[in-house]
Amino acid sequence: MKKVLAAIDGSEASLRAARLALEVADATGGEVTLVHAFRPAVLPVMPGIVPPAASVDLHEADLAHAAAVLDRAAEALGRPNLARETLLGPTGEVIADYAGAHGFELVTVGSRGYGAVKRVLLGSVADRLVHVCPCPVLVAR
Repeated sequence: MKKVLAAIDGSEASLRAARLALEVADATGGEVTLVHAFRPAVLPVMPGIVPPAASVDLHEADLAHAAAVLDRAAEALGRPNLARETLLGPTGEVIADYAGAHGFELVTVGSRGYGAVKRVLLGSVADRLVHVCPCPVLVAR
């Protein structure tokens, strides 16, 4: 597999998945790209109450956090030069769309092992990716 996308959320499970992505890519002469996706925080816009600059500051903080998550993951994997991408939007969907649009052959993602009830209440990026991703998804626990 020449192009492997490793979804990173900062958890140990996502690092395990990224390590598997590296193993697959190394064995097949491929490359790994780390991706972190999130829904942007939105402040309610109320004239005179929340200054517009606060939304800009929040967005910048979100992007800085995403970059830090990716940087820590690359360092933890011992590959500080891995390609990185930050995506904004519904996590599972934007990762699947990115994988399809950029010709990735495999997506790896960690699972925190939530039970059925928590998964229904909280959602699961891994579960969503398995259902909507145009390429195979490897889920690591």
